[in-house]
Amino acid sequence: MTFRRIYLTILGMTAINYAMMLFFSLPVLVSEANGLWPFDARIFGYSVEQARTYISTISNEGLAFYLTTQSMLDFSFPALYALSLILTFYHLAPKLPVLYLLPLAAMLFDYYENATVTRILLSAEPEADLVELASLLTQLKYAAIALSLLAILWLWLKGKRDG
Repeated sequence: MTFRRIYLTILGMTAINYAMMLFFSLPVLVSEANGLWPFDARIFGYSVEQARTYISTISNEGLAFYLTTQSMLDFSFPALYALSLILTFYHLAPKLPVLYLLPLAAMLFDYYENATVTRILLSAEPEADLVELASLLTQLKYAAIALSLLAILWLWLKGKRDG
C-alpha cells in the first residue's frame, strides 16, 4: 500500500469520525442538555459553576448517550486526528519529526480530558479541582491542535513559495 493511499484512508476515517460527532452526536448532546454544549466542545474551557449546571441540566438519556455513544466516538477520534496530522507533517517536512510532538500532545490531552470528563459526568457534584483540570485539558488540547494546524499552514505556504 502506498503512502498516498494510507494517508487518504486515515484522512477519510478521521473525517467520517468527526462528521459523526458533529452531525449526529453533538446535536443529541446539546438537545439533551437544553442547549448547553458538552464539555469537550468548549474551546475556551468552562468554570466549576458551568460544569455543575451542565450536570444538573443534561437528561438521563443524554448522560447515557454521552457515556456510551459519544465516548465511543471520542475514543477513536484523538488517535485518528493525531495520525492524520503526523502524516501531514511527514509529507510536508519529513526532516522535522519534532513536529509530531504537537499532535501527539493534543491526543494525550484529549484522552486525559475524556477520562476526566467521564469522572465529572459520573459524579452528582463534581469536585472543583477535577473540573478545573478537565477545563485546562480541553484548552490545552485545542491549543495543541491549533498550533499543529498553524504549523501545517506555514509549511504548506513555505512549500508553495519555495516551489
